[in-house]
Amino acid sequence: MKPFLSIRPKRIVMLAFMIAVTIPASAQGDQSNPTYDDDIVPILRQHCNGCHNAEKQRGGLDITSYAALKAGGSSGEVMIPGNPDKSRLYTLTAHTEEPKMPPNSNKIDQAKIDLIRLWIEQGGRENRGSKVVAVKPKIDLTLKMANRGKPDGPPPMPTLGKLSLEPTVVARRPNAVLALATSPWAPLVAIGGQRQILFYHSETGELLGVLPFEHGQINTVKFSRNGKLLLAAGGRGGASGKAVLYDVQTGQRLTEVGDMETDAILDADLSPNQSAIAVGTPGKIVRIYNTADGSVLHTIKKHTDWVTAVEYSPDGVLLATGDRSNGLIVWEAETAREFYTLIGHQKMITDLCWRADSNVLASSSEDGTIKLWDMLTGNLLKSWNAHGGGALSVTFSNDGRVATTGRDRVTKLWDANGTLQKQFDALPDLGLKVAVTHDNSRVIAGDWSGMVRSWLMADGQVLGTLDANPPPLAQRLKQIESQVTTLEAQSQQAAAALAAAVANADRARQALEAARKAVTDTAKAAAEATAAVPVKKMELDKAAVAVMQAEAVLKMKEDEVVKRMTEAKNRADAAAKDPNQATAAQAAQEALMKAVADRDSARTMLQAAQAAMKTAADNYALAQKAASAAAQAAAEAPKQVPALEKAANDAANAIAAAKAAADKATANLTAAKTQFDRLKAIATTKQ
Repeated sequence: MKPFLSIRPKRIVMLAFMIAVTIPASAQGDQSNPTYDDDIVPILRQHCNGCHNAEKQRGGLDITSYAALKAGGSSGEVMIPGNPDKSRLYTLTAHTEEPKMPPNSNKIDQAKIDLIRLWIEQGGRENRGSKVVAVKPKIDLTLKMANRGKPDGPPPMPTLGKLSLEPTVVARRPNAVLALATSPWAPLVAIGGQRQILFYHSETGELLGVLPFEHGQINTVKFSRNGKLLLAAGGRGGASGKAVLYDVQTGQRLTEVGDMETDAILDADLSPNQSAIAVGTPGKIVRIYNTADGSVLHTIKKHTDWVTAVEYSPDGVLLATGDRSNGLIVWEAETAREFYTLIGHQKMITDLCWRADSNVLASSSEDGTIKLWDMLTGNLLKSWNAHGGGALSVTFSNDGRVATTGRDRVTKLWDANGTLQKQFDALPDLGLKVAVTHDNSRVIAGDWSGMVRSWLMADGQVLGTLDANPPPLAQRLKQIESQVTTLEAQSQQAAAALAAAVANADRARQALEAARKAVTDTAKAAAEATAAVPVKKMELDKAAVAVMQAEAVLKMKEDEVVKRMTEAKNRADAAAKDPNQATAAQAAQEALMKAVADRDSARTMLQAAQAAMKTAADNYALAQKAASAAAQAAAEAPKQVPALEKAANDAANAIAAAKAAADKATANLTAAKTQFDRLKAIATTKQ
């Protein structure tokens, strides 16, 4: 931002008054109730006409008639009824403000200064027949310093029960959405309806309050930088204009300005320190009012056409204004001196918005372009064609992106370089106003048909609509009651779906656990079966050795039988010849019988060994088969796990989705019931 002290000096129009030194007492009226005609004119005529008459108007001021004096000069009003301390007619004369009047002279007689002060305090009557002008109560809204960040405490929201929820006007159809704004710190949307401002919760879509605006069409609504106040401005074309400040939390009307406006205010803004309201009108004038008493601080007459856009910089240093003939000018906010003239647009300036750091100004135009201006140099930073037929609204998000809408009915989101990031669904009619919520989560736009639509900034999802022409409270109560019934059914369905998802997830989890256990069990069984094979092989080998040994013993026993048979035969033959050999023959026979018995025993043992070897062989074969089957089962078991894992994960995810749906259904039902109970209580109280 260009340093304030480096701003080049501009011509300062000085207000000059020459005050009479003496006034004949006969020329004065009742000085306890002074009037312009009887008491003030004599002072002004004698010593001010030379510089402030119809032909010669120093500082644009003519004091030769009451109407001309009331109109003021190029610096605004000089007489504020009821407020001499804000009336330059008094402060310059009393030497409490520069430039001191009369110039280069001593202060006039104190009695005359006191008379001027009394006249202003009593309302500044023109003559004895004039009604006393109603004096506006003073209200000090000025902040010690402009807000540059989030203020302390909870974000300002309408207080339950403080604001009316009954529409002031219910029309057959909504008006075009000319006025739309979001709070800088709270989930709050303000919509200019038909002679009323509507507060909506940006996340729930609930109507939070209705503020009456009886002055005519609302052309603009804007939140103060701290989000505590709302400015609404508009009026009746060709008749009057008003700008009104409301307390967001209570809905209280704090002050209004615009008594001098003879046409509707087209745009307005509240200075960041809340001391001034700047308005633009079809009269080609930018007028800056004091919020404390409604007096005019500055009147800017450089524009050549209707002033259609007005916006203070967030730091309060500059004021930007645009007109119907593509004029775009930046002023020093405090002095109203010209700072930059920004040349580039070819058609009407439709909207203005400052980036949060006050270093960049965005402008939209009927030429279809969005332009970003560097306030350090006054140069054009970026320009892009945004909307065919005309760009009608532009706003910065808190993170520096740019949202726009226009005659092509499309609302768009751009990065700081003008690259398109998101294009939202088309509106039913021309897009007139766009806003971004405080948390950069939603884009909201209004169109010519009265539609106000909200989108999710991240993915462009349509979140819903806000009714710019809400029905009466009783009708809304019926609608919400019906909605509660529907939401109860949806909540029950969502709860049943969640229970089914949980049951399905349990089954999938149990199946997965069984499959994982099967992997462990089959692997263990395969290991055990594989380990059993060599054991059975050893048993078979041992049985085979036993058979071989039994066969060897049997052969030896058979050989012994043959031997004993031969010996027994020989002994029997010898005994037949020699009786003395009978004993030997008997012994040989007995030996044969024993050998036969031993042979038969060896044969039995061989048969047993052979049977044992067959059993071992069978066991070995069975062990090999079991090991093969177990290995195959162990190989197959893991193959089932991935599918079951996926099924279990899908089932678990289904629980999360079902729970989110159930929670959302419950939250929607709770919100609807809360809203129903609140509206019912309000409706009952009204009865």
